[in-house]
Amino acid sequence: MTDELLASMREKALQLRIEGRYKELIEHCDILLEKGLKQQDHKAVLCAHIHHAAAFYSIGAIEEAFLSVDAHLHYCSQYGDDTEQLNGINILVILYDYNKEYEKAKVVLKRGIELGTRLEYWNMVSNAYSNYSHICASESDYENALKYALIGLEMAERHVPDSPILKFRVKLNIANAYVGLGDTQHAGPMIEEMLADSILATYPRERAQSYDLYGRYLVKNNEFSSALKAFDVAKNEALGIKDLLLLKEIQERRCDLCEILDDRQLGFVLQQEYIKLLKTLQEQELAMTALKLEVKHNVASIERNAKVDYLTRLFNRRHLEEVAANWLVQAAEAGSCVSCIALDLDNFKSINDTYGHLAGDEALREVCNACQRVLWKSDSTELLARYGGDELVFVLNGASLDDAKERVNLLLAELQKKTITFNGEPIPVTVSIGIADNANGTFSQFSDVFYRADQALYQSKANGKNQISVYKTSVMQ
Repeated sequence: MTDELLASMREKALQLRIEGRYKELIEHCDILLEKGLKQQDHKAVLCAHIHHAAAFYSIGAIEEAFLSVDAHLHYCSQYGDDTEQLNGINILVILYDYNKEYEKAKVVLKRGIELGTRLEYWNMVSNAYSNYSHICASESDYENALKYALIGLEMAERHVPDSPILKFRVKLNIANAYVGLGDTQHAGPMIEEMLADSILATYPRERAQSYDLYGRYLVKNNEFSSALKAFDVAKNEALGIKDLLLLKEIQERRCDLCEILDDRQLGFVLQQEYIKLLKTLQEQELAMTALKLEVKHNVASIERNAKVDYLTRLFNRRHLEEVAANWLVQAAEAGSCVSCIALDLDNFKSINDTYGHLAGDEALREVCNACQRVLWKSDSTELLARYGGDELVFVLNGASLDDAKERVNLLLAELQKKTITFNGEPIPVTVSIGIADNANGTFSQFSDVFYRADQALYQSKANGKNQISVYKTSVMQ
């Protein structure tokens, strides 16, 4: 697959997200993630994770969204640039805000502000301050909401090229803080100026938010009839963009105003509208639940793919190290045995050079298949993984060196009987193997046990290949 095609898939993911086609986005990102891992295209992998997170969040699957954010941050720590780190921070803040975990959101936003400032990404710094203001307002801390929104406006003015919508969104937070503080002297002129801004013709969501804010300002001024008209405009804009949650808030305010105005006829109409909206929200929630159930079965596949090597379909190094680390800690406490087998193909470079890399891939897959058949007996106490290149690692929890050696002898016998062919041409394949254990709990770190198995593997190579060596303390047999 070419870089151009993966780039096109990244663009399609963004378009699906913009259009709100979340089920399609999740399915598309499944494919993008698989192909990105296969091609080792780090941008594609990071793109898939971040859009997965956004899509799961948008359908209300918050747990899955957090899993995708975690996968993004982990992969980003190895392969991502600073921009990708900022992307991860932005999506994480949304999730914390949703769960009302405001202190966590603030910690993450401060990290984003520090990173964005160092990089001079003023648009992202502005967004971070704006989000910080929103979090403070959610806690009714309007003084700090105003403070951080004003800083956000300063950052927006630094951004090149000039971005009017970036500034406008920050101003919404400034005006919201003024309304929260009851400072109608500052709030009124600012909101009226924003309502006259031609930018609202292009951004209907900001138009809905502006009129909703205007209505709340008018309520503070006891101008209830005018407030009702502002909420009417906000309602129509929210309907147009199908923002039902914003619409619900607006309808609640309209109903409250009808009681203040003692307009029973209008109040009856609004109550009917509100009941209809609640029914729509309930139906949407049911549909969302169905969608979550439909998507849910894919989550296990996504998690599994994050743990699985794309070529061999064995577990990958990361998953191996995580599981083995837990086993070794438990074994150290219990004084029990964990054995480690390190194995790789002999003369693998020569196979690739002589028969081609596709033949090398096929030989590796065949050896992996044999390992799965002969070595792997239990999913709960044994784990087979591709460690890297042509090296495989097999960890047995509760098995002695003798148990491991017996199992490996069966594998060598199996491989000696097996003929591997590629395009009708036979390929000679043998393996060298090293075995070590944790010395009945003495070694509790995977790196220590693997190092010894790897040393034994190299001893097998030095002794002529196609054989087994066992590491016992300082003596190899």
